[in-house]
Amino acid sequence: MRIRIPRPRQFGSTIRELARRSPDEAEAYLDTHQDAWEELAERNPHDAADILEAIDEEGAADLLTDLDADDAGDVLDEMIAEAAADVLQEIDPARAAELVSEMEVDQAADVIGALDPEERTSVLAALDPETAQNVERLLVYAADTAGGMMTTDFAALPGGLSAGEAIEALRRLHGELGSNLLYVYVTDDEDRLLGVVSFRDLVFARPSTGLDEVMEPNVVSVRTDTDREQVAELVQRYRLIAIPVIDDKQRLAGIVKVTEAMEAIQAEVGEDIAVMVGAGEEETVFTPVQLSVRRRLPWIAFNLFVGFFIAAVISQFEGTITTYAVLAAYMPLVALLSGNSGAQSLAVIIRSMAVGELPPGRAGRAIRREVVIGLIDGLVISIIAAAFAALTIGLFQTGDAESIEPLQLAVIIFISVWVAFIVAGLVGAGIPVLLRRTGQDPALASNIFLTLTTDIVGFGGVLITATLLLS
Repeated sequence: MRIRIPRPRQFGSTIRELARRSPDEAEAYLDTHQDAWEELAERNPHDAADILEAIDEEGAADLLTDLDADDAGDVLDEMIAEAAADVLQEIDPARAAELVSEMEVDQAADVIGALDPEERTSVLAALDPETAQNVERLLVYAADTAGGMMTTDFAALPGGLSAGEAIEALRRLHGELGSNLLYVYVTDDEDRLLGVVSFRDLVFARPSTGLDEVMEPNVVSVRTDTDREQVAELVQRYRLIAIPVIDDKQRLAGIVKVTEAMEAIQAEVGEDIAVMVGAGEEETVFTPVQLSVRRRLPWIAFNLFVGFFIAAVISQFEGTITTYAVLAAYMPLVALLSGNSGAQSLAVIIRSMAVGELPPGRAGRAIRREVVIGLIDGLVISIIAAAFAALTIGLFQTGDAESIEPLQLAVIIFISVWVAFIVAGLVGAGIPVLLRRTGQDPALASNIFLTLTTDIVGFGGVLITATLLLS
């Protein structure tokens, strides 16, 4: 295979797409074009990471070990933690430790935390003591907390320094901290957070001015156990590029960068989607099959009982169904329409909660809004559905059952659909609000409860309306 693309960026994109279509072909090409692979990893570690994630772990391990440790560390930083762990498990622990040492400490902790326990112990033992200590310090925190998101690489200076002395100290720290040199945090002799100084204020201050004079003492901070959703909300609200993390003794433990906060928002939304349908909140394609089965089965079993309950409701109208068999053709239509409408309301509410746009005080207003939308949408759709039912009744009417006049069917469908839409808006918005008020995850299998309600209203609404109008 011959690829001739002059610009590295285009080259990276081309190989990345090739890896997604044909992993073996991409691996073979990079194996025989070592210089191109090394240049790609150095200039575009993001593309290199995507390529390694697309090919098998053994091939990815070979390509990764062909790089120097610094470039390999940059590539690992950009990989999904679970995917990076799978690759590292194919590498000798000593070499794996060498590559991990070049990673950002927070990313390194995520990757090592994803290793099998035995492999994790081997890699930690092979790390230099300082790196191992920093990683182990982060491993004690849950992944969905500020402690699990933070990096321990940050700029902290004592308050007794002058602005000129602080600038000289930062020049020395630049090579060590690199991209983590975002704010200057001021601490006391016991590492307690006193304030924060922006680089702008520091540069424009007179060299003799003390740090305590230019710092902002009212620092927006979080504790190590603060939930990542709240961390992301604070970063977004105050437009921070990093937020300090303090321990229970007010000591500065680390910082959470804006990139980590944004990833946390994405993760929260992804978890909410998974939980809505009864999957595990932390489940990914890397989750062991046995664990996924254990997490999903209870909700699938619950769904089974939901189905039996709906069947029991429908069975109460056996006489109506027997007499007017044509109704059976339209009941799924009503349930489908209401289910889709309710799912839209549910998605809007869950998303708004995830990004902090729906405080408890606005919940009632949000529910009313979705009910109004359901009322309007339902009116439009119910008219269309009624007309459709009246025009198509001849396709479903059988000679063995008692017939329904087109106008009668239109009225039944109109009422059923309109009511179903209103109820769907109420339930779709109300379920997550109710769950939050009871201290539960708002996304907790919300879709399953919504389906239960909309199916009952969809099927039952048609049957109840028909029973009342035709009896």
